[in-house]
Amino acid sequence: MHNSEILQLQQRLLSEQDEDLDRLSDAIGRQRELGILIGDELAYQVELLEDTEDMVIRTERVLDKAKRNLAKISKKVKNNGHICAIFSLILILIVVIIVLVK
Repeated sequence: MHNSEILQLQQRLLSEQDEDLDRLSDAIGRQRELGILIGDELAYQVELLEDTEDMVIRTERVLDKAKRNLAKISKKVKNNGHICAIFSLILILIVVIIVLVK
């Protein structure tokens, strides 16, 4: 090969390498953009999770308060149930006494 042919071959190889480097640079640029988009999406998802966690905590507090109120009401109904049973028995006793006295 002559010097001119070697020079042309080297120039062609350099040109191909430049094209390959340009394609590689473009691919890296796309990967960077994709990485940024993924990072943004992850930040948004974290935000949503934090909001969901806050809502769950608030709902849990409301449910705890409702359970406490329900327990109080249940206790009152239970106590009143005993009182109603006692009054009913007293009323039946009075009716039996009145029937037996006649």
